[in-house]
Amino acid sequence: MNSTDLQRLLCQGPRPTRLAQTQQKCAALLQETPARQRTGFWTFLSQVWRFTGVPMWAAQGAASVLFFLAAAGQKDLVSWLPLLGPLLVGACLPILFAGQRYDMDELEASTCVSRAELALAKLILAAAADLVILTSALVLGRSQTGKALLPLFFYLLVPFLFCAMTALAVLRHCPRSHGTICLAVCCATAAGLLAVHLAAPQLYETSALGGWVLAFTGFGGFFVRELVFLLQKRKGEAICGIAA
Repeated sequence: MNSTDLQRLLCQGPRPTRLAQTQQKCAALLQETPARQRTGFWTFLSQVWRFTGVPMWAAQGAASVLFFLAAAGQKDLVSWLPLLGPLLVGACLPILFAGQRYDMDELEASTCVSRAELALAKLILAAAADLVILTSALVLGRSQTGKALLPLFFYLLVPFLFCAMTALAVLRHCPRSHGTICLAVCCATAAGLLAVHLAAPQLYETSALGGWVLAFTGFGGFFVRELVFLLQKRKGEAICGIAA
């Protein structure tokens, strides 16, 4: 039986005649029942860590190990550093979009936390892993190349912020994409950076620092805006897109 037949059968069923009285009785029962205590966010974060945090860290760790192994034999590590950002974001996508991929939206919406809180918890766990890996890459790049930290910082953060900003926007505006758009953006970004690495590896160093700063400011601003929106939805428990 398809959804059309089911809807037709439901429409042919008896219609409620005492809807107002039923609503009043339900409201009275809710007032008599003691309010359920909500799970604290940090307690909830530890629960999310048990189920999704470890796989997310493992995926990002494996991706970073593969990256470092690929870059170990390269003379110019600087040309490889921008590739790490899209790789880390791509490693997070299966966990971030797991609910949408397995059609778990209704189950997540029925829990004692909002979907905004669930998304925020996953992002906090992903950000912790990203911070460790990106800091390690920054230190490694500084020790092997002897270059200033500021350019290396922009080489790492600008592609990462762009892909992360895209993931946040998709998570909020069109979660039904199952992360396909995010994956395509990560792959396209990595492919473009790899093309630059192969064709003109010195382009990162010869590029004006102002261009990197401008890109970092723009992508960082959009990234912060998406995070603020998510925090507001979690605080207000509004039902809107991913924040339902």
